[in-house]
Amino acid sequence: MKIRNKLVGSMLAVTMGVSLTVCGTGLPVMAEEKTETAEKTEGFPFTLKTKDDAEVTFTHVPEKVLAVNANAGDQLMAMGLGDKIIGRAYTNSKINPKWNDEYEKIADLGDGALSLETILDQEPDFVYGRSSAFSEKNNTTHDTLSQYGIMSLSSIEGYTLGADVDVVYEDFYNLGRIFDMEEKAEQIVNDMKTQIETVEKAVEGADTVKVFVYDMAQEGGAYTCGDNFTAKLMEHAGGENIFKDMEETWANVSWEEVVERAPEVIVVNNYGDTPLEQKMKELKENPALADVPAIKEDRIISVNLCEVFASSMTGDTIEKFAEAFHPECFE
Repeated sequence: MKIRNKLVGSMLAVTMGVSLTVCGTGLPVMAEEKTETAEKTEGFPFTLKTKDDAEVTFTHVPEKVLAVNANAGDQLMAMGLGDKIIGRAYTNSKINPKWNDEYEKIADLGDGALSLETILDQEPDFVYGRSSAFSEKNNTTHDTLSQYGIMSLSSIEGYTLGADVDVVYEDFYNLGRIFDMEEKAEQIVNDMKTQIETVEKAVEGADTVKVFVYDMAQEGGAYTCGDNFTAKLMEHAGGENIFKDMEETWANVSWEEVVERAPEVIVVNNYGDTPLEQKMKELKENPALADVPAIKEDRIISVNLCEVFASSMTGDTIEKFAEAFHPECFE
């Protein structure tokens, strides 16, 4: 695959002469001030479409970055951009072990979504995260951030029903363009494609394994994934999400539904305040699940949440799933 050509073009620059403020805070920001000292790089400005079809114009290579979700931080670290990250949020999951220790030294701004006030206090020129981090509730939509001269982008997987590995590739291509590092992005994508193709070849012809994802307990059942990215990772690994027919990315299901679909393997999402050991105990000591094949045969594995979101570990996760679903193919 050839490296994507940079788009060289010109756009009319609109100068905002009116001071903008946060409702109730009196925090003025002039959008023009954000770009006066911006690095001038070939290929800028350009526009990308993101969550809710918002259009964000990128005027320069970012220098002060907020990673507002773990998987977004992981992608930035994979690109070698750790020195540009000034803060991180939604710190509820470890990222790739290759750079997790370095990442955890970056200022921790909280384990949830940031408010506009907090973002403005950090004075970033780029905010990158999952769609959950950009909301009307917190006044942090992409359009709002653009009004303050802050560039932003949502990782595609988080807002896409039925997202597959191609959205991870697109994330890295976007980051490569934004940071003028297209060769690095291409290398990451090509390595990931090679790894995934190798795994797919290894499990080719094996019987499909039925899999249930246990994210967290809910009254009378569990929170699990439907037609989402995790389900697609399973398919590349020779598995099938037992709730792939749900027309939602995530939803609550009853234990009766889980039993009826008889999963052969259970994947437990390890993140947040509930320890992995407690989640394992909830499954193994639940009388309703006693006859489920995965419980009877003790075929339960765990993943950090970042492993099943779009990250540098996408290929590793598919390989991990394949080895758990089809160990006979890797002997």
